[in-house]
Amino acid sequence: MDNVRPGSGLSDSPVADDVGILYAEDLRAGDVFELGTTSATEDEIIEFAKRFDPLPIHVDREAAAAGPFGGIIGSAAHSLALYSSLASRVFIPRLALVAGKGIETMRLPNPLRPDVIHTAGIEILEVAPRFRGEDRTTERADLRCAGRLVDDEGRVVLAMAPLQVIRYRMLQQR
Repeated sequence: MDNVRPGSGLSDSPVADDVGILYAEDLRAGDVFELGTTSATEDEIIEFAKRFDPLPIHVDREAAAAGPFGGIIGSAAHSLALYSSLASRVFIPRLALVAGKGIETMRLPNPLRPDVIHTAGIEILEVAPRFRGEDRTTERADLRCAGRLVDDEGRVVLAMAPLQVIRYRMLQQR
């Protein structure tokens, strides 16, 4: 892909200091940012789930083995946390960010399995000026993206559409 911009490639690496801030003018639909890799052990999945989502498929090895997935799987919250940990180190700090607005959609088509390397990426879908009421100018844009977490066999584990508000360098006219 010609429009892929590599991230750090490591789940525990901070953003490189020499990378500039990305404003709305710098981003185009189709731009892709690779966020790096991450994984969780079975013990990490169980510990996370005990605290945040204590369902048997996440915390009970015997019940999970007899269940539909044949073993322990990570929760939706854990999948999102792994993705967010990469995006928060590699992509979000590079943005001229005002605020996160939310997640418009989130799907989990395949389970988060323990001891599997997962790769995360984000694609820019749209950068749109954010005018308020009758204002003729704005310095803000809505940034719509498609985020994904994919396992080592290419199966999508998490697909989401985050929405952020970012700044323009220059005031935009209506």
